[in-house]
Amino acid sequence: MFLTVNLQQDKSKLSNYLSNTLLDKIDETLNKWEKVLLYLNKRGSYSSLICEDCQHLFECPNCDTSLSVHSNPEHLRCHICNNAYNIPKACSKCHKTNLKAIWIGTQQIESILKTHYTDSTIYRFDSDAMKNISSKREALWELDKADIIIGTKMITTGFDFENIGLIWILLVEWELSYPSYDAEEKAYCNLRQLIGRGNRKSQETQILLQTFIPKNPLLQRLTNSNFKDFFSETLVERKDFLYPPYREMVTLEYRHKDSKKTLSFTEKLEEKLKSFDNKNSYQILRGWSTFKKNNSHHATLIVKWNDVRVLLKNIENIILRESGLSVIFH
Repeated sequence: MFLTVNLQQDKSKLSNYLSNTLLDKIDETLNKWEKVLLYLNKRGSYSSLICEDCQHLFECPNCDTSLSVHSNPEHLRCHICNNAYNIPKACSKCHKTNLKAIWIGTQQIESILKTHYTDSTIYRFDSDAMKNISSKREALWELDKADIIIGTKMITTGFDFENIGLIWILLVEWELSYPSYDAEEKAYCNLRQLIGRGNRKSQETQILLQTFIPKNPLLQRLTNSNFKDFFSETLVERKDFLYPPYREMVTLEYRHKDSKKTLSFTEKLEEKLKSFDNKNSYQILRGWSTFKKNNSHHATLIVKWNDVRVLLKNIENIILRESGLSVIFH
């Protein structure tokens, strides 16, 4: 069902993100008057850092999710606990220095393909193209007549495509860049839903997966394991990191225009939460810096507890009094 392409070994002249194998498959599909569907995870707007030697995907040590590369200044950041790290000079696993940040967006891919497939109709289907009701109606018409469709997450559900000969996933590792403890589970579901766009009405659809890290165990688990194996392995990891269903989980996010007051409040709130439990049944992760959004400085506490409702009841007065404090259940 799957054909995996190693982008370290197979790069075309058009782009490092488009393999020669892919271009051949697109030509083959279009020559059979079938459609090509490209899937690109929109959340890849933040680049991931990988080691090209051992294919290690850099992850947060606290949250078991991949770190994102940011610039100005350059650093790695976890989008769950908000902890920031210096970009390493060498891989923490194999200690080699061949590190690579990967990023590309739907607009760039659309531009590259339009210069190469001048006789084909190419349509980009993402949130930028879906600004109002009329554009959504127009999209249904455009999707029907397009030869090559470039889509993000919104393409995986709710659309019944016909005559799809090739589904192409640009970078499978970006499925794991989603800032959530259940990134692998979401990636598994997204890929299965995407495959469901093809293989319909007795038509066999080719699935082509492109990646820079084909031997990475996370990717192999997604592509090779059956659901029962995937489910069992995921539960083991959830238990190790005290994620649901083994703990309930809530994020407390505080915002203030003064970054020092934001950190001070978060520290005091953390101490107060710890005072409610003498059995050490909790786990609290605090971002050690703030991030600025809409001219406010934000800081987060991630709390894993046996019963977060009891916990929140203890700080009910604080929650009601502090308008800058948000409570997010997971």
